[in-house]
Amino acid sequence: MTKSLDAKTRDRKLRGGYYTPDAITRVMSEWATQDMPRSVLEPSAGDGAFIRSMEPLLDPSAKLTAIELDQREASAAQAVASDHARVFCDDFFSWYERNIPDARFDAVVGNPPFIRYQDFSADQRDTAFALMREIGLNPNRLTNAWVPFVAIGIRALRDGGRFAMVLPAELLQVTYAGQLRQFLARELASLSIVAFSEIVFPGIQQETVIVLGIKGSGNPPKVSFTELQNESSFTLDQIGAKPEHVNELRHDKEKWLQYYLSKCELGLVREIEDSGVFKPLGDFAEVDVGIVTGRNGFFVMSEDQVNDLGLEDFVVPLIGRSYQIPGLVICRDAWDQLVEDGQKVFLLQLGKLERDDLPPAGLKYVEWGEDQEFHKGYKCRIRMPTWWNVPSVWSPDAFMLRQIHRGPRIVFNGSGAVCTDTIHRIRTKGYVSGEELAAVSLNSVTAAFAEIRGRSYGGGVLELEPSEAEALPFPTPTPAVDLDEVDSLFRSGDERAAIELVDSATVRSAGLSEAELETLRSIADKMSNRRIRRKRRKRQ
Repeated sequence: MTKSLDAKTRDRKLRGGYYTPDAITRVMSEWATQDMPRSVLEPSAGDGAFIRSMEPLLDPSAKLTAIELDQREASAAQAVASDHARVFCDDFFSWYERNIPDARFDAVVGNPPFIRYQDFSADQRDTAFALMREIGLNPNRLTNAWVPFVAIGIRALRDGGRFAMVLPAELLQVTYAGQLRQFLARELASLSIVAFSEIVFPGIQQETVIVLGIKGSGNPPKVSFTELQNESSFTLDQIGAKPEHVNELRHDKEKWLQYYLSKCELGLVREIEDSGVFKPLGDFAEVDVGIVTGRNGFFVMSEDQVNDLGLEDFVVPLIGRSYQIPGLVICRDAWDQLVEDGQKVFLLQLGKLERDDLPPAGLKYVEWGEDQEFHKGYKCRIRMPTWWNVPSVWSPDAFMLRQIHRGPRIVFNGSGAVCTDTIHRIRTKGYVSGEELAAVSLNSVTAAFAEIRGRSYGGGVLELEPSEAEALPFPTPTPAVDLDEVDSLFRSGDERAAIELVDSATVRSAGLSEAELETLRSIADKMSNRRIRRKRRKRQ
């Protein structure tokens, strides 16, 4: 029985099929049917959760059209449908391409599948992306499957029609959804976003939001943003309820994460952005992804493994895990201690050697890896025939965590080590040293902007891609800030004192007042506490 359940879970993950709690479908259906729609579309019906909640609310003459790709789920959905609801077992995008029901429906509801680009069937993807391009959107290789469901759902809606979908909170924050955010702001006269501080989909670490809108030109739309604790707090009265402030965002460049900010906080953020007082980190350094080995279990080793295999001449020092760099400096002595502790801090680098030129110990290890079929993994396979040759191996001036718990920090690399892709590599530009960059990385400006320019997921971590990191406002590095002193404060647990030390030497001199510094710290604390609390609640 366990194996069957596991197989079902894997199948759901591949299809992006996680189904909506009844408490959410009920309220969404009540909202979507307030104008007594004559025609309703559900682009991804699943097992019929929305059909069950919506049909009792519809006029008997209304028509509900539901599309579901999976045959078993489509049959389950049809089984709960009445005579005026019809379920098509079909790919939604192919169905739409054949029928072109533009502006036909009075309401569009659903919970589209959350499928990554690489797991999105090529045929479905090509059709979906072609439909998106017809309405002026330009999908790319990062575009998740839920994005065209939203775009085409809006296309199917008549003016004045109601749109209600459960979407990943990525909508608020990821760069690839920026164009969709602009599209929604342009196409909807009113927009209500309901977020939850707890995870509402059991079994997955996926934060979700509910997006409800009425189609029409608002220029800009009337927006309400509400955060509730969980689905049990969700009622019809909460939809469209006006909070104390509703920020009018610049949808072309501001993420919807900034709906979490007060008017005062957003005003300060914009003032800093527009003033240009702080240059972006990219002016001082390049941020790059770490080394992608394709199989860390093969390429990353401890000293005992290296010695047992006789590969001492074919390894380089490595930092592979974030806990191995707990401060703002990693020196050679600290790396040596990791070696003594038995940590896996060596990277195998056999280089461009052809198979016949490999040393006997290296060839033996490569053949063992092939017996384990490591060479068939995608990242190794594209390096064939020399799949053991890990590319882009160089020692950076500093490190930066890709996934962040509390706030961003830069770690000076005094060890000469390389790093895996759990950590970003930083190469400073000629007039800045790695020590200077690390010393000023703990500051209120960069911390606040990291929270609103990065993205967080259900696990509670903040993630920054290299381009996002390079865009962060950053104080001018200066030798006036003592790296050892900042590092000592941070390691002792007094992060606030470390930030205040850096702020005093850099941020205040740029003209920010104490009140403005406190506002920035409040932004960073509010946003980081929110994502960390969500992780803790999920574990309970």
